[in-house]
Amino acid sequence: MTVSAGRVSVARIAGVGCVVLLLASCGAPPLTVYTLAAPATAADAAPAGRTKLVIAVARVSIPDALDTEDIVVRDDGSVLRRSRSGRWASRLSLGITDRLTQLLAERRPDALVTDRPLSDAAISRVLVNIERLDVTAAGVATLDADWLVVRRDAGAPTLPVRGHFSATGPVGTDQDVVTLVGHLVDRLAAAISIGRG
Repeated sequence: MTVSAGRVSVARIAGVGCVVLLLASCGAPPLTVYTLAAPATAADAAPAGRTKLVIAVARVSIPDALDTEDIVVRDDGSVLRRSRSGRWASRLSLGITDRLTQLLAERRPDALVTDRPLSDAAISRVLVNIERLDVTAAGVATLDADWLVVRRDAGAPTLPVRGHFSATGPVGTDQDVVTLVGHLVDRLAAAISIGRG
């Protein structure tokens, strides 16, 4: 009698375990994680060595509602729909900062352009505030930003700049949305003047 009850308990546990596994495998679509890293360029890498030129890129500021790992599209009106199958690899402000830093670094191979803290004083600091970043279900993406390049030289002028950028394209997949946001960040990077060595 005891052996029989033990076998029944083991069979029940195994059966419940199988049901749980089946439900877990059928419940949600597979999750895809996206990064905003810019495509690698064919330009030659700068030779290793010391440089006195450091350009610091501060973490980009974006609206709190968007600074998550959710990929969102705005429906008509004010409803934000988050993707069920895709996420950013990091908070959106970090992804934008990384891509911006990478693109600015490609334009200044003579300098170390970084978004990481350094002990040496930078010759310039790049501060970017994105006031609006919007991708709509109609396929229209908009980015409004203010930026400031603060030079270490106190005599250099420091003037804030404002820019409005837009792009259109499909938004049927998460990759489409990622591509549109990437285009907007590329246009923002192209508008920021960090000078020449």
